[in-house]
Amino acid sequence: MELTDRIALITGGTSGIGLAAAARLARAGAYVIALGRNRERLETVRKLLGANGEASACDISAPDELAKRMDEVKSRHGRLDVLVANAGISQAPSMGQLTPRSFDALMNVNCRGAVFTFVHALPVLANGASVIFTGSVAGRKGQPGDPLYAGSKGFIRAFARNAGTDPELMKRRIRVNVVVPGPIETPLTAAATSDTGIRDWVSGLIPMRRWGRAEEVAEAIHFFASDASSFTTGAEITVDGGMSHV
Repeated sequence: MELTDRIALITGGTSGIGLAAAARLARAGAYVIALGRNRERLETVRKLLGANGEASACDISAPDELAKRMDEVKSRHGRLDVLVANAGISQAPSMGQLTPRSFDALMNVNCRGAVFTFVHALPVLANGASVIFTGSVAGRKGQPGDPLYAGSKGFIRAFARNAGTDPELMKRRIRVNVVVPGPIETPLTAAATSDTGIRDWVSGLIPMRRWGRAEEVAEAIHFFASDASSFTTGAEITVDGGMSHV
């Protein structure tokens, strides 16, 4: 599962699962390009990666910015071997308070951003490249919470499943898979579940009776990024402590 001489790009690579994945792929030998919006976090990632990578500002809800970043990758590195479309947000009002503006704010990142990350990367992806989308058990289970976020992750699951069997991608041996986290300890989930009662309730839904760590999801991303998953496409790895299957 070594990634020596591989070029990897991760969106949402400055925090949570994306940051953990950046660190994991770099340890496996990849040169990692982390994209994010928070400039302070970008600087932290630059220091973390050192000579093993770089970090750049990018708003993935803006396709023009994505196109520019992919052009830069092609110019500087010539190719991408691994693409991790990870960036996502969960902030949305309750259904009764939902507006077209709040709908667009979430979907432009979680759906449009993920899709055009993939689309603009296609000309840069090397033959045999691995594409990994970050989904969520929210896209699979029906439960109280944020149905808009769940809908966006259900979209990711369906999109990646179909892209993973696209004939043109098959000719280029490009694999597309999804890592599906359950409740994971990240700055995003910490902000959304600051109430101890909510966190305990969520833990009670998980057979392993705990929240997962971002590093545990990063291990699944590492597997998909490596040649160990060379016969796997259109698939999912669920990292949720048994929440959605048991």
